[in-house]
Amino acid sequence: MKKQHMNTILISAIAFALLAPASALAGTMTGGATMPEQIIQEITAAESLVKQAESVQMQIQMVYQQAMNLKNLPTQMWSSVQGDLNNLTNIAGQAQGLSYASQNIASQFTQTYPAASSIGNNYGQQMQTWSTDTNGQIKSMLTQNGLAADQFSSQQSALQGIQNASQSAGGRMQVLQAGNQIAGMEVNQLQQMQQETMAANSAMGAYEAQQVNQKQQATNGVNNLYAQAAASLGPVPTQMPSGTVLP
Repeated sequence: MKKQHMNTILISAIAFALLAPASALAGTMTGGATMPEQIIQEITAAESLVKQAESVQMQIQMVYQQAMNLKNLPTQMWSSVQGDLNNLTNIAGQAQGLSYASQNIASQFTQTYPAASSIGNNYGQQMQTWSTDTNGQIKSMLTQNGLAADQFSSQQSALQGIQNASQSAGGRMQVLQAGNQIAGMEVNQLQQMQQETMAANSAMGAYEAQQVNQKQQATNGVNNLYAQAAASLGPVPTQMPSGTVLP
């Protein structure tokens, strides 16, 4: 099913790129990228974040299990897990950035194609809900592990919070436990984002390609009418017939 969705998206993007006039390809979406480029970039970014999150989750979970067996997190293990926690923080920040970018794309699509506003509106709402839900779960998991959620409210403050926690054995364990939970949640959330992004971009790409194709067919129809009219008039004489008297 995932491969089929990707094939649909790629086909829609290619069709749009081949059929659209130059004005439609001149960077109508964010960052100056064309719609086909936006479709591929968004899907690729979501897929990359899922893979990164899965890798970080595996690393954090491995250290967490070792710490549980030892009933402690030795200082020599902290440097490794701190890097993983920093990577998790960066992934979470990138995911939120992608969500906001997706909301902007959805808004641009709705403005460009009012007749298909339901596609853009639904996608924008999905991404907004995703951001709210993800942030809510992160705050809840931090609180459950005795950490002040407001000290992790931004990417920069989260990195500083991790550094501060490293000063004590108890703080290291709190951050590790929270990080282990958040990593698992982030993987699930990113997988959900990937599915929603693929479905929405497939719908937007297919609709846009359809509109371009309809305009192309209309143009071809007008050209055919002109050709038929010209043919019915017969060939245009290149010179006056012999003996013709001009008035």
